[in-house]
Amino acid sequence: MARGDFVRAGEAYEEARQVAESLDDVKGRIGALNNLGWVALHRGATREAMVLHGQAVILAQQLGETDLLIGGLTALGAAEYQEGRREDAGRHYQQALELLQQRPDVSAEAVLRNNLGLVRQAAGDVGQAEQLFRQAMALNQAAGNLDAEASNHVNLGILAEERHEYEVAEREFERALELDKTAERRTDIAADLLRLGRIADRRGFPDRALAYSERAYRSYLAQGNQAQAIAALAYAVDYARKLGQVGEVARLEKELSGLTPPRSGR
Repeated sequence: MARGDFVRAGEAYEEARQVAESLDDVKGRIGALNNLGWVALHRGATREAMVLHGQAVILAQQLGETDLLIGGLTALGAAEYQEGRREDAGRHYQQALELLQQRPDVSAEAVLRNNLGLVRQAAGDVGQAEQLFRQAMALNQAAGNLDAEASNHVNLGILAEERHEYEVAEREFERALELDKTAERRTDIAADLLRLGRIADRRGFPDRALAYSERAYRSYLAQGNQAQAIAALAYAVDYARKLGQVGEVARLEKELSGLTPPRSGR
């Protein structure tokens, strides 16, 4: 999963599920089903993920395992959110939060409040979304969860950007970048750089936008993520054009053409 090899990850988790079934290990089956659901979600198969997480939830309910049920409901809500079923996602997140009153878990509560914030944001309730993001951030700060706190700052930055509060958004994205650097989350660092480039452009600083997007491009390229590298480089080309830097445009376009596979003729 960490290397993005979802095929092999899925095969391993499926083997784990079969072993758990043969041993009548219900907890093992629940874990394997949720892991298979996460693999499906990363592949974009949201409906498959919903089915798998739904099965895990049913087993956890039958077993009476609160921790496993909270995890299953959270995962199911994430799959429903990606599928566009925001009300169902919100309902399952709320169920999980209520269960946390019986079995407090700061990190799990932070995830749920953050995810509920995304649901409220999608529904247009910006004030409630911001409140939930800040509650999640306070919990993550207390627990020392740097990577999760960075995500909270990103979400707050996106809210500020939607309100055209670009200076506020920039501060949030800068803090996310700082935390992601500390946690050494390379993919998130590159994404933070792209967001900062977008904000710099909207604030009227295409020179800073160009620098950020080119850094993001180099980062994605070093990670072997060609699709994201191409997207970041395309932004860099646009910013160089805004600056009227003909030489830079030519240089960047040459690199872009080297990354983009030629179209096959008919």
